[in-house]
Amino acid sequence: MKVSVVGATAYTSRELIKILARHPEAEIVHLGGRREEQPRISEVFTVLRGICELNVVGLRVADAPEKPDVAFFTLPHGLSQKFVPEYLQAGVRCIDFSADYRFSDLALYEEWYVKHEDPANVARAVYGMPELFREEIAGADLVANPGCYPTAAILGLAPLIGEGLIERGGIIVDAKSGISGKGNKPQPDSMFCECNEDVQAYRVAAHRHEPEMEHVLSKLGDGDVDITFVPHLVPMDRGILSTIYVRLTREGAPGMLQGLFEDTYADEPFVRVCPAGIQPRTKDVALTNYCDIAVTARPGGTVVVTSAIDNLMKGAASQAVQNMNVMVGLEETAGLF
Repeated sequence: MKVSVVGATAYTSRELIKILARHPEAEIVHLGGRREEQPRISEVFTVLRGICELNVVGLRVADAPEKPDVAFFTLPHGLSQKFVPEYLQAGVRCIDFSADYRFSDLALYEEWYVKHEDPANVARAVYGMPELFREEIAGADLVANPGCYPTAAILGLAPLIGEGLIERGGIIVDAKSGISGKGNKPQPDSMFCECNEDVQAYRVAAHRHEPEMEHVLSKLGDGDVDITFVPHLVPMDRGILSTIYVRLTREGAPGMLQGLFEDTYADEPFVRVCPAGIQPRTKDVALTNYCDIAVTARPGGTVVVTSAIDNLMKGAASQAVQNMNVMVGLEETAGLF
């Protein structure tokens, strides 16, 4: 299976290339980028020396030395939609890391991002969370890879929303992310001296991932969901820990909730429900495609769900490969262990 990475110089692309290089059924034939000098990818990311030595060429399907079967788009929001149509037209299956195809509601997308230039393909896109939408992903030709924060939050909330066990309003998602979530574009607030020995909230109640969480969970629960999302930047390279607070609509013993989560994810290879009393840690999921989840009920009807992922992996690159495996009918875990 021939693969293209369109936007090859992002942090998530680095992780994606490492996974694809060891994937038993994938061959990288094209790395697309916006650097005029067209460097070898091993010059951009020295960790790839001896792993991948392709040059980073143009972004278009015509720039690929060989036509790919699958293309991953790791471009900024608003840019993927300029290139996805021509790949689809060429018969290439597409997996997009941006938000361009995550919203079936175009007005909602345009409220938070930019005017959409490819509305015709929005309806054919499938939200790429295999644990919840595996049947739709299988055979799809356009998959919208979820955001990193939404991945941790949606997997943590899905069992409760699906069973109608919690109030739809007043959900609080408090999340901490490593600095790699800000990308590798030089910014003053990403510098070591600014981030080290510091924790800060940012974009409080104004982060683009909040409407994505609400949009997907509203579909799962067949009704509107209201979330207050507070992200924080913490001084570590990678990882997300989400702490989610909800209110039960009916009494539920801790054992019942523990059993609900264990039953929901019993057959999922990449979701691990922690034993009662054990909490997820970002160290336990670093460099993996796992999402670790714990659920704790408090007296009075409050439930606390905690979930941990690697933002560059389950929150981006490895989840995209999981989606590719499902799309083309491969073993879902191929290349991911």
